[in-house]
Amino acid sequence: MKHKIIVDTSAWIEYFKNNTTFVKFIEENLYIDSIFITGPIISELLQGTKTEKELDLLLYSIKAVPFIECSYDDWVSAGQLSFNLRKNGKIIPLTDLLIAVIALKNDAKVLTLDNHFKEIPKVKLIEL
Repeated sequence: MKHKIIVDTSAWIEYFKNNTTFVKFIEENLYIDSIFITGPIISELLQGTKTEKELDLLLYSIKAVPFIECSYDDWVSAGQLSFNLRKNGKIIPLTDLLIAVIALKNDAKVLTLDNHFKEIPKVKLIEL
């Protein structure tokens, strides 16, 4: 049974910078259809482009990555998770909370460089 892996924005950035560790891992897992992307990651990647050409190339590239939808309930869960974490003094960006909720719902691991994912209960992380 293959594992689902959601590659977070920070890991995609390393991939596009040609970091060999990330390139090797992501490409091996793309080949076996284990890599997935979701809306917040797409938006974060696109907002970081610097030129129209870079934007078009990125759009073309990410269309090849399987997409996991998020639902109304995912947004509600992300808000509730944020509420509970903030009660304990942990403030995490909403986009990352939504990614975590989507990962949990889809039994997916998250490849990220963002340490605050470690603060989110039950999220399974991949460390390279």
